[in-house]
Amino acid sequence: MSMTKRRRRKPNIVVLLIDDMGWKDAGFMGSTYYETPHMDRLAAEGMRFDSAYACPNCAPSRACLMTGLYPPRHGIYTVGSPERGDAEGRRLIPPPNRTVLEPEFMTLAEGLRPAGYACGHVGKWHLGEGPASGPEGRGFDFNAGGIQKGQPPAGYFSPYRIATLPDGPEQEYLTDRLTEEALRYIEAHANAEKPFFLYFAHYAVHKPLQGKPELVEKYEFKPVDEGSGHFHPVYAAMLDSTDQSVGRIIAKLEELGMSEDTVVMLLSDNGGLGGYAAEGLLSEDVTSQAPLRGGKGMLYEGGIRVPMVVLWPGVIEKGSQCDVAVSLIDVFPTLMELAGVDDSAEADGGMGAVDGVSLLPLLRQTGEWRRDTLY
Repeated sequence: MSMTKRRRRKPNIVVLLIDDMGWKDAGFMGSTYYETPHMDRLAAEGMRFDSAYACPNCAPSRACLMTGLYPPRHGIYTVGSPERGDAEGRRLIPPPNRTVLEPEFMTLAEGLRPAGYACGHVGKWHLGEGPASGPEGRGFDFNAGGIQKGQPPAGYFSPYRIATLPDGPEQEYLTDRLTEEALRYIEAHANAEKPFFLYFAHYAVHKPLQGKPELVEKYEFKPVDEGSGHFHPVYAAMLDSTDQSVGRIIAKLEELGMSEDTVVMLLSDNGGLGGYAAEGLLSEDVTSQAPLRGGKGMLYEGGIRVPMVVLWPGVIEKGSQCDVAVSLIDVFPTLMELAGVDDSAEADGGMGAVDGVSLLPLLRQTGEWRRDTLY
């Protein structure tokens, strides 16, 4: 469907952020052990970015995505305190670190709401909590599951002990429950006059490693591709559940006739849990980004390069691929341009233009796209 036939001038926006999913963990990126048919379909019908970058761990990546700014601007460099590990082995002085995204930095929701968008948050927030610092205080009109914690407080099976998500039946799986919340949000806005922005940030596949028993059993009996570094049945089960969630979101958009009106972005917040043994570290290798070096928490490619796909039926060429180096900071200006918002003046607290660059020329494969330097 061409853009002239779209029901709305401004499309709906769905951002699916997966926690700790490695660069090679999806089938469309080469894994033969993990099964991600729904993510693979997104890649087959949208644009795959093979050189997408994030920060080495959770909180700074989320702050970058929410603001379009590099960490030296918003001050969130890591999770908690940067003074970790053996002090005698430190080569750098740890910088002061913020754990809350300060109100002077505009979020995606705060930019999109004035442009006429309903804004819903589902899942992991990790940028502050409470009336002022949680999703509800940062532009979202709906929040299910968003708190300051970087992982589910009581694990992936109900009771969850998440203040913004009532517990479900005992042993209900968190990924499934959050998906239900996301589907209800989409359904509630199916016939609304204004478009919606849904930020669905999974807690999965972050530790603790807990998968649904039937899926764990499935992967316990699946042959492993020797040398791939993909071998962990519990991790595979968690990724499988997450992939099923992606499929349910896409199916709901299709069921409601909203596919042509919706841009879907799928990406991860940092590298996967692997590549440590090769660097002489004691951390457990759960997955592998090979041939990239290292994993989450490291500044090698395996720690900062992430899978990324964008689906926009009728606009993005099916099965297209982009090798240009892009970053989570590019999400903010991309979505602002989609919504017709000028982000250059006030979006970063008066420090000038945002650091990211809109990806629309790359998505549409029209016009010139330029970035002088990516840090």
